[in-house]
Amino acid sequence: MKNDPRLNGLDYLMLGFDHELRRHGFAGNSCQIVLELDTAITPEALQHRLAKLAQQFPVLNAKIAGWFKPKWKLPRGNPIAPQVCVHDENADVRQKILNTPLAIQRGELMRFDLVRRAHGRMDVVFNWTHALMDALAAEHFLAAVGDEKSNLLGTDSPPHRAGLSLFQRIKSGWKNLHQLDDFCKRPPRSLGHRQKGAPPQLFVHVEKFSGEETTRIRANATRYCGILGDAQFHATSSLMELHRLHQRLYHPSPSYVLPVPVGLRTKGGLENLFSNQVGMLMIQFFPENLDSLADAIAYLKTQTVQAMRDGLLESGLILSELFRFLPLPVFAAALKRGLRGEICSLFFGDTAVVNPRLENFLGATVRDCTHVAAVTPSPGIGTIFYYFRGELRLTVVHAATVLSRAEAVEFAAGLRHRLLNP
Repeated sequence: MKNDPRLNGLDYLMLGFDHELRRHGFAGNSCQIVLELDTAITPEALQHRLAKLAQQFPVLNAKIAGWFKPKWKLPRGNPIAPQVCVHDENADVRQKILNTPLAIQRGELMRFDLVRRAHGRMDVVFNWTHALMDALAAEHFLAAVGDEKSNLLGTDSPPHRAGLSLFQRIKSGWKNLHQLDDFCKRPPRSLGHRQKGAPPQLFVHVEKFSGEETTRIRANATRYCGILGDAQFHATSSLMELHRLHQRLYHPSPSYVLPVPVGLRTKGGLENLFSNQVGMLMIQFFPENLDSLADAIAYLKTQTVQAMRDGLLESGLILSELFRFLPLPVFAAALKRGLRGEICSLFFGDTAVVNPRLENFLGATVRDCTHVAAVTPSPGIGTIFYYFRGELRLTVVHAATVLSRAEAVEFAAGLRHRLLNP
């Protein structure tokens, strides 16, 4: 990367989420991957590996520059390797790491924390700003960090899309704005800040499924969604449990808006690695669509097909590219205004199978892997699904201002039961 690379529209969207979180006192829009190792590694070995990668890829500690069409301003001197911190295990250390902000304006785009555990084990906690890259790219990068023989591929900037005139871009982007106007006819209503005295922090609860339970859930997904329908099954199950949560808390919502992630990379490709390559289709559900799982899945499939036919994915991408010309505070305000202060009703992610190269890390065996992503204060709740060594994992993230830990655990338990017993 010889020239300062531009943030694409999705990078800028993630930066907008970061602005929104920090404005409310949260750490920001950082994601996290936790590797549980069977034996400890030395911080010096990790620091040495990161220093080599920082020399090769200066974007790892670039600064964000430019009011219009912002870019990553690469360091002009010797790059500084990402920070490595070492902690002893205690009840709050993972929580503290998750809620410690990255100084992205000073070029701290990622951080590694090593947590020493009992019996010589260790956790590697990798935090990165979502504006830099998505979860698929982060898995690949982390695998490359843990393998000194790895050749980090997929870092070239992708070619620009076929040129459209400014008028054509605005016309296409307008479709997305019109969709938001339609959503506002029966606008979603989040749970709001119910825990008034709670700190502005995110909490995480992880549900792990055994191999037998995973086989059962996959059979349920196939029965309801077809052979390639795992993500659809996870999404609709999450939404139905969210609807149940609203009912249980006596806080009904006229509708629910679900963001459905769509990968934009060429199948099997990783370009561009240091960039977000996951678009979003926004689907609105109504309570009457959630009477049964079969109804919810049928509605999701119908609305997804219609949205693709209407070009709403491409429209959303073009709109995000146009938004790069707005100063970040203005963009963040426009983002919220679209749904009258709501961004969505539930953050949903499904990263599928964890990169198989994350079996070992700097000589240690990886025993388990956890994905965590930030959620904005509204709606303040999200679910992330992924498979590690053939076993399903579910991470529920919630803002302490929206749900108590007990309520989040109950939500996760309900979703677990729904996945196993649809």
